[in-house]
Amino acid sequence: MADETEIAWLKQLRMASWRDVPFQVDTIDITAGSNTILREYPFQDLPTVFKMSNATEEIKFSAYLIGDDYLDQLDALRAVLEGDGVLIHPTQGSIRCYYHGKYTIKESPAHEGGIARLDLTFIRAEERRYPVAKANSTDKVSQAGAAAQASAADKFGKKFDADGAPGWSLDNMRESMRSAMETAWSTVSKVQKEMNYYDGLVKTYITNPTNELLALKDIASGMFSNIMRIPDNIASSQALTLFGSLRSLWSSSPATSVASAYQSSGITTAPAASTQLASALTPVATPYQTASRQKEAASLTALSGLIEATATISAAQAVTQVDIVNYDQALALRQDFNQQFSKLLRMDVVDHDTLLTLHTAVLADLQERSRDLARVTTYTPETWQPVVYISYRLFGTVRWADEIMAMNPHILNPLLVPPGKPLRIIKRD
Repeated sequence: MADETEIAWLKQLRMASWRDVPFQVDTIDITAGSNTILREYPFQDLPTVFKMSNATEEIKFSAYLIGDDYLDQLDALRAVLEGDGVLIHPTQGSIRCYYHGKYTIKESPAHEGGIARLDLTFIRAEERRYPVAKANSTDKVSQAGAAAQASAADKFGKKFDADGAPGWSLDNMRESMRSAMETAWSTVSKVQKEMNYYDGLVKTYITNPTNELLALKDIASGMFSNIMRIPDNIASSQALTLFGSLRSLWSSSPATSVASAYQSSGITTAPAASTQLASALTPVATPYQTASRQKEAASLTALSGLIEATATISAAQAVTQVDIVNYDQALALRQDFNQQFSKLLRMDVVDHDTLLTLHTAVLADLQERSRDLARVTTYTPETWQPVVYISYRLFGTVRWADEIMAMNPHILNPLLVPPGKPLRIIKRD
């Protein structure tokens, strides 16, 4: 019987190794326990012991390398005696730990040829965790918006062509630009009157509006970009109203569900502005489609695309300063922007990759800021239940078990969810 026990014990031994480099072991010492402080007080016969924390667990090996190639083995082991890794313990198996301190190599060529002995020390520990800066999702929208606006100006410059146009065609384009600028200004300025930079815009674009007559293509993009520029650090209510004004310049109406969510959130999107823009940028109807009139129509289409792209980019930047109040509002904004960006991609008014970057940044920002606004319900188990059973009972699948565990830290064992305490559960329609 003793022989069978010895054989079973030997079968359990494993070859020691550190980071996949094997070595032989003579003895193993493990130091573990608790860090305690002993206090003795007058008139108290027994001391008081305070446990501060668990002590560092040290694993010490009296190891050796043997064989004709022991020097090669030694070089391989020395190359990995640092940092963290997986230690294969002869009796305890795999342990994640760090190599600790110095090591000593002992060789006795005259007495023990072909062998090197080492004293190795490992500790169980975790890597020091430093705070990691988290990327600001709203900053990504601002950066992507600036790049998209520059791309929109570049696209407009390539498509808008007034060179060599006859005088009557130039007059038509100037008048259309004036009307479009007045529509954009009257729409946005209702909100901007409360902002510090409003007076400067009035002086530049209303009191002295002659610049657009000098070089249509060169300054048009700058005009509309500045008129619809979103100042920093505005109140959430102002940003919300400004978004509604900019949204009214889009040529597409919001979906019914989106419009309903907007209404409940206090967002108004008047369709009159986009109608006025369409009227201002529609070429004069004529049966004579000459080359000059075709060029004029193409230029006005480019101007229309520039205005819609600028209004969309500015609306996206305005939303970054809106305090999202409920999940439905965030969902409506996501659906609306998704539809609008998809439309702009088809219109080819901004470089595809640049617009896609802004599209992604806007959706990610809305998702990040509405994460805690998810519609949450509760479920109170009546008996001890496994978390997979709760997931299956509520949703017909066990796929949400990990989510339920993460949202309810009081669950210590996934097989034993305590009864009587409500669980926070994300509601799924």
